[in-house]
Parts: sequence; C-alpha cells; structure tokens
Amino acid sequence: MTDEIKEILKRYDEIEALILEQKIDEFGDHLGQVPEGSDAASFEEYIQDIAREETDKATLALETEPDDRLGGKSLRDVFDAMTLEEKVETLEYSAVTLDRGVPHSLIASIACDDRDAVRDYCSSVIGNSAWTEEELNDEGKLFEIEYQKVKACLDVLIEMKEFCFVKAVIDRFMSYPKTTEFVAESIKNYVIGCPEVSVPILIELIEDDLDTGLEGPAEDLVIMLAEIGMKEKSEDIYQTLRHAFRAMTNKIYAVICLAEYGDERAVPLMKNYINRHQDSISRDLFYEMMSAIQKLGGDISDINDPFGDFTRKSQQKPGKNYGPAGYNGNH
Repeated sequence: MTDEIKEILKRYDEIEALILEQKIDEFGDHLGQVPEGSDAASFEEYIQDIAREETDKATLALETEPDDRLGGKSLRDVFDAMTLEEKVETLEYSAVTLDRGVPHSLIASIACDDRDAVRDYCSSVIGNSAWTEEELNDEGKLFEIEYQKVKACLDVLIEMKEFCFVKAVIDRFMSYPKTTEFVAESIKNYVIGCPEVSVPILIELIEDDLDTGLEGPAEDLVIMLAEIGMKEKSEDIYQTLRHAFRAMTNKIYAVICLAEYGDERAVPLMKNYINRHQDSISRDLFYEMMSAIQKLGGDISDINDPFGDFTRKSQQKPGKNYGPAGYNGNH
C-alpha cells in the first residue's frame, strides 16, 4: 500500500473529528441551546447529528470525487485499479487502524471483484479469526480491533448479497456461552440481510433451544428474528416469538421483541402472564409488559398493578434500551 493511499485514508479517518470541532466553534455562542423544532434530546446530540450529516457528505466527496493527491482520481477509482490482493491488504489495514472503519468505496470495490476469490477470502477471515478474547490468545493485540476484520468481511458479503455463510455464522455464534455487543451487532447485520435464508434457520434454532431458557446468544437470535419480522411479518415468526416469550429466562427481551413486531395478539398473552404471576413478577418486567401492551394498542385499565405506581413510572424515560434496534448486548 502506497504512502499516498495511507495519507488519504488518514484524511478519511480524521474528517469526523475535524467537522465536529468546526461545528462546536460555529455554534459556540449558542452552547446548551437546542434549536426549536429539533428532535435532539441535548445540545451535544444536536451538534453530533449535524456533524454526522456533514461528515457523510464530506466522506462521499472524498470517496467519489477526483483528488489531486491521487492523480485526479477518486478513492473508489484507486481501489478499482488495485489487484484483489492489494484491496484486501488495504481492507485489513483500514479495519485495524482507522477509527471510522473501512471506507464503503473499498467494501464496494472488493464486492465487485472476482466473486469466487472474494468469497474464499471472506470465508477464510471469518472462519479463522478469533470471535472471543480467549480465542485471540495474543496479549499484543486487542480483540475488539482484530475482530474488525471479520466485521469488514461480513460487510463485503452484505454488499455482494452473498448469504451462503448465514448458517455457518449463526452456528459458530451459538457455540459460545456468551457474546459481546459488537460481535452480536455485526452478526445481526449479516443475518437479517437475507430473510429468506435466515428466517427458517433462526426459527429452527430458537424452537430447538426453548427448553434451555434461550439464554446467551439465543437471546440475540430472538432479537434478530423480531427485527426481520418488523418488515417481513409471517405467522411462523409470530408463533416463534410467542414461544420465546413463554420460554425465555429473561423475558424482557421477548416482551420488547413482541412489542416491536407489532401483533396485537400479544396483548392477551402478556395480560394473562401478569394475572398469573401477581406475586412473583419483577417490577422491571411488569413495567416493560405494561408499556408493550400500550404500544400494541391494548387497554391497561383492567390490569392490577402489584407495585401501585405504573402511571408515575411510565412518565419517566427508561435508562436502557433492550429492543431489537438497540439492545444492550451484555449477556
């Protein structure tokens, strides 16, 4: 990889910080003031949203427009002119070096290369890399950084619309007693990319794992299925989510998945559970169920509140997000 490429990648990596600094200076006279009409919860969030939009524009220009330092070519042009060996070297360098990760133009360029060769490369990285800190077994490397090469390869496969490894990826993911959030998130992005492949696999694994309480990585499978179901509803998906609700040790995940899925049949399911477990239901689970019932359009006036303060509690914003689009991932 040439010094010119490293320099442009460094610029790509620094854009976000530079723009954020510019926006903070620009809005220096209005610190703490969220403009009227903004959905941001705080001034910091407002500034970050603006900086993110500007960063996306600047990054797109850097990747697609001619640059004098690259001989009048865009970054994508440069990537397209590389051999596959050079591209994957650049991908691995970007994955472990750049805070912003691998440029999308490089992902897209690799995805357009020789399909069999790219698939073989991705298979090798995904199969041979460590998926846990224990597997890395190298004190000189950080697992969180090294795993970024796996994530990059999954991104390439998504770009290629190549989902032949879904079953193998899920099987390996399920082989661990627990997962980390960023591993689960990268797996989820690949798995949900092709519902016709992943849904039957997810349903079979969840149904087969009901007797275990669906703990650890199995919780993530339920979340993945629910996220697919938000756009691809089916009776099989709903029934599996219903079975998961009955079986899961940590029912909060199942409750929010049912609420996000959006089938009103889950209302009597949750009401019956509350009625049967008045003496044993936890406060957190009760409040999550009450919120889910309301979200599904159900009436909560006929539900006995064993804690006596749901109305007050429901007016407060929860501090955690367990839903399919942003679960906490600490299993």
